[in-house]
Amino acid sequence: MTQLLVLPAIFGVSSLSLWYMICSAPGWNSEGTGMIEMPKQFNNFTVLASTIKDYKEQHIAYVTLVFVSVYLYKQTFAIPGSFFMNVLAGSIFGMWSGFALVCCLTTAGSTLCYTISELFGREYVLYYFGQKFTYLQQKVHDNSNSLLPFLLFARMFPISPSWLLNIVAPFLKIPLPIFAFSALIGLAPYNFICVQAGDILGDLRSWDDVFSTSTMLKLCSFTLLPLAYGILMRPRTKNIVTDIEKHNINYSPVKAQIV
Repeated sequence: MTQLLVLPAIFGVSSLSLWYMICSAPGWNSEGTGMIEMPKQFNNFTVLASTIKDYKEQHIAYVTLVFVSVYLYKQTFAIPGSFFMNVLAGSIFGMWSGFALVCCLTTAGSTLCYTISELFGREYVLYYFGQKFTYLQQKVHDNSNSLLPFLLFARMFPISPSWLLNIVAPFLKIPLPIFAFSALIGLAPYNFICVQAGDILGDLRSWDDVFSTSTMLKLCSFTLLPLAYGILMRPRTKNIVTDIEKHNINYSPVKAQIV
């Protein structure tokens, strides 16, 4: 029972700390910028991005600290918003600095989500994601011989729920180094496109310009690389298993379970 309360407590403390950090912005109100509100339209987002960019010129350390904290908070607790944060990174920090930053934060946040879920989230995973967990468990088992290509494919596919993978990964017996590497490389194409959009935000007319048909086709084409690698490696893996069996070596892949 006590363990069930740890996760909400961590979330509550993190939320209050982040709220206090944002409300303590030095000189924000004195510059006539007003309260920060979540933009609901494209034009509102461009105004917010421009305001934060101007504010960063005088408070670069604070803006960077808040951006890192918000990104890690969002990623750790599987909160939607990566798209807007990535675009904002491109607008505030520029193309290459923003891209490098969000790639590092994506990996770090996903790793934190993995760790917290492993330590305190077992009951929540079973209760809220039981059927999805069983499906992913079977998929991981079926692709156990080519786990990294499978994870890269899952990360790169545009409509794949990466947040769900972050939560259930420790109970699928996915090793943390492979998990972190798949987050770093697999989410890089998506991060790049979003950050690039933020870097040229002034030239865009709507969000449709970011995810056009050609952009979606590019993202889908990236998924073919790990998929092709996995298909090419599968026959070789089967040959290795066959050789092991011929030499009477015990080899029995174990299906992942929550223990």
